[in-house]
Amino acid sequence: MPFTRDYYDLLGVPRSADASTLRRAFHKQSKVFHPDTTSLPSSQAAEKFQLLCEAYDLLIDPKRRKSYDDNLSDQKISEKTLFKEELFSKSSSFNGLKKKEVLRPLSGGELFSLILLGATFFLSLIICLIVLFTKGTEVQILPSWLIADQTFDQIRQVSS
Repeated sequence: MPFTRDYYDLLGVPRSADASTLRRAFHKQSKVFHPDTTSLPSSQAAEKFQLLCEAYDLLIDPKRRKSYDDNLSDQKISEKTLFKEELFSKSSSFNGLKKKEVLRPLSGGELFSLILLGATFFLSLIICLIVLFTKGTEVQILPSWLIADQTFDQIRQVSS
């Protein structure tokens, strides 16, 4: 679940803030945004105060805060990566580059096709080896230039 707002900025505290700092910041901000004490229109004040309460409730609970921090850092990393990719695609003169490649698991059809391709390759290899052995042909045939050199060396040794 991506977060579109930063609760730390909303409360005005650093990411390393402890519970007492969060509490003080919440009380300070609640005086500013509470619908009974602010000069903002009541609907806008209620919305801001609701966000403030939501931020405090989430950050004061250690488990929910850790989950939020993990999601926030993941989101920031993905935003930085997306920004770099956009810069790269704008500055690149090579049109063949894709903006973003998504790695995904193989579908059932793709996996079946790969297995079928591999089985066909190995079956063809086995058939080829069977045909070679039944004809009595060597599996590794020496190139003609190497055979000619060996023949020349054999002729020299016999004549010596």
